[in-house]
Amino acid sequence: MRRRWRRPGRRPWGVAALVLAGLLLLLLLEWRLGPALEAVAATQARWVATEAMQQAVLDKITGQVSYNNLIQPGSSDGGQVVFMQADALGISRLQAAAQLAIQERLARLQGKTYYLPLGQILGLKLLAAYGPPVPLRFVPMGTVKVNVGDTFESAGINQTRHRIYLQAESEVQVVAPFSREKVQVATTIPVAEAIIVGPVPQTYVSLGSEMLKGILRAPGF
Repeated sequence: MRRRWRRPGRRPWGVAALVLAGLLLLLLLEWRLGPALEAVAATQARWVATEAMQQAVLDKITGQVSYNNLIQPGSSDGGQVVFMQADALGISRLQAAAQLAIQERLARLQGKTYYLPLGQILGLKLLAAYGPPVPLRFVPMGTVKVNVGDTFESAGINQTRHRIYLQAESEVQVVAPFSREKVQVATTIPVAEAIIVGPVPQTYVSLGSEMLKGILRAPGF
């Protein structure tokens, strides 16, 4: 019986062709899915991080901070508010507590994996809930920044609502196939408010900082 001789080199060339085809397929997927995945992942990252930041303040801060811990109004003999002074110590404590609470809550995201259907990433409305799941992970980056701000708004006849809120900012990195994007996240969270009866006082006490611009920037300062 005669033996059939195989030409040397045929199998390596076939393997090389398969590897090349696989690489081309990956490049095609990255080209088609990359932009869509980055956009959807960035939106998801902002939503997840914003919810975590707000929930952290709701659980640790809201309900434990009162308006009078932050603002000390001064009244006339007739009970009308004539000046307002911010409590620097109370505001500093609020900032520190909020920063710590948000930092701890965002750290929990690092061990979680979220999945989005491929149809949703591609923007297919009829198939948004279908397709293989694409994994997403979010990694907090840097330090959370927290500032305190305030606003005045009308609350009825001869009444003004003074609202104090937190401005929280952070950065989250999206870890997903074909994507390593960093996303800036910012949210505003109300923490305390009070109703001022009568006109808003024109005399304020400034602490010389950027905190509470609404009341700490007296006319002519």
